[in-house]
Parts: sequence; structure tokens; C-alpha cells
Amino acid sequence: MSAETDAALVNLLQIDPRMSFTKAGEILRISPTTAANRWHHLEEEGLAWVTCHPNPGHHVTAIVEVDCRTESLPVAIRQLCEHPMIASVDEATGRRDILLTVMAPDMNTLTELIIDWIGGLEGVYGTRSSLLTSMIVGTESWRINTLTHNQIRQATPTREAERPSVGLDEADLALADALARDPRTSIASLAAELDMPASTVHRRIRRMVANRHIVLRCDAAPELAGWRLECTWLTTIPLNYKTRVVKLLREQPSLRSCMWITGRNNLRVNFRVPHPTALGALESSIAASFPGLAPEETIIHLRSHKSMGWLLNAAGKRTGQLIPPVFQGCE
Repeated sequence: MSAETDAALVNLLQIDPRMSFTKAGEILRISPTTAANRWHHLEEEGLAWVTCHPNPGHHVTAIVEVDCRTESLPVAIRQLCEHPMIASVDEATGRRDILLTVMAPDMNTLTELIIDWIGGLEGVYGTRSSLLTSMIVGTESWRINTLTHNQIRQATPTREAERPSVGLDEADLALADALARDPRTSIASLAAELDMPASTVHRRIRRMVANRHIVLRCDAAPELAGWRLECTWLTTIPLNYKTRVVKLLREQPSLRSCMWITGRNNLRVNFRVPHPTALGALESSIAASFPGLAPEETIIHLRSHKSMGWLLNAAGKRTGQLIPPVFQGCE
């Protein structure tokens, strides 16, 4: 089976992470068994996987920069990866050694985690934090972009209207925890595990996804997805230009995420590009469309150790070890 078919299968699951292999096979014109076997191979090799995680916009979410002595980095990174409220852990360039995404149920918990726990780790001698104020484009929106327009149309599920939101009850939290361990678990298996009617499981998942209490996304390692460099822009946008800038950024195929934040800069943009020269081309393209729009700093992600709960190896592949995220406290 070709690498193109594998990439197309991943692209389908980026559009609909719980798509059946029957539907995936129909769209790609392969058998459901072949689609299932290819997906299981990709998972086993750590090349692609589906993640279920809390919505950062429904928690108190912070981007935390950590300064750490070089000799203490390996131990500090391991401890940071083991904490369930720390969703992502990266080593990065610039004015920080480690870059974290932290999601907490409330401000007090976040404060204690950053100041007392992270600040108290051996070797850590400084932290700086920015709060997420609005998620413009989430990481689940990033695509490999190998499908035809017709295949994308076939794969795109009908968008369901938001349901009345009352937060997550104990049954929702149990279901979210089960999905975090295996986001593609069948409804029947979830119903048996949670001792809940299948119709109730189906209804609860649809509600949590529609209200964005949980986020489902399909991730791919650089080897399969074709990107070799991940970078983050930090910049400041005048309030009256926000709408124009967001529209421009949404048009960039390399865009992975975009958010408004507090602090020295008000906009944080994450891109994935195939090689370093593509970063310069991207900057030139955006500058041509919006003269004066340039990052105050471009952060290069050197190594990613954890991505929304899943631990990664040096090649950016999933290791198979999950630190379950914390869904409790989701608004």
C-alpha cells in the first residue's frame, strides 16, 4: 500500500476522527479491512494517532516558558511530561528552554502549578506565562491536504448545532476519560465499559463534541505528514486590524493554530513547514499581503516531548504512553 494512501487515510481522520473504516474505504476505494490494517500499522509505528483532549478555551489555559539549567533539563522534562495538566512539552529556541501548554480547572490551581510546582523543580530558575484569551484556530484544524475536493466533501460530517451546555457530569467525565485512552473505541465497547446504554453513549459524545467540551483530532508524525519544522510567531496586532489579520492567517495552509493571549504580545501563531526556507517564503507571502505584519520573535520547536497527553520520541512519533488529561473543571 502506497504512502499516498496512508496520508490520504490520515487526512480523512483529520476531517472526521471517528470515521468508520467502511466509509474511509469507500472514499479511498479500498476495502474496509485494508483501511483498518493500514491505520493499525500507522498507530503501531507511531506515525499517526487520534487524540481526545479538553478544549483549551474551556479551561484556564496558559503558555508557560521555563528557564532551566542545562544539566537539569532531562529530569525536569520528564517530570513536566508526567503532570496531567501539562498538555504539551517542547524544547525551543530563544528566551526559553522549555515551552509548555498548561490547562487547569481554575486560576488558583494554575497559579499554584506554575509558581509552586514548576518553579520548584530542580534546575528551574524562571518562568513566564501568557493566558489564552481566545482560541481562533485550534490545532485540530491542521490538515495534510492530500485529498481531492470531492473526497473532502464526502468525508466532512454534518455540523451539529450546539446543545444547551451545563458542563460535564460524572458520566460525561468517565466517557471523556475512556475516549482519551482510545478515541476510536466503538460505541458498543464504550457502552460495555461504562455500563451505559449505547444510545446514551452516542448522544453524550455528540453533545460533548458539538459543545466543544472535548476535542478530537488526528495527529501525524513529521515522517508521514511531510513537515520538518514547527515554529511559533509572537506578534502584536492593533485592535482595529484583528479581523483582517485573522482572515489572512486562515488562508495559510501551513497554519496549525492561532490564539489571542495576554502579555507583551497579543497574538500567538503556530506553523508547520516542510523545510527552513519555506519559513522565509511564508513570512514574505504574509508581509506582501499585509505590509508591516511581522513576528516580534520566531520560536523554533526543537524537540516535542509531549502532545496533548501523548509522549513522543525524538522523531516526533507517538510512543504509546499516555498521561491522561484532566477534563474536570471544563466549563
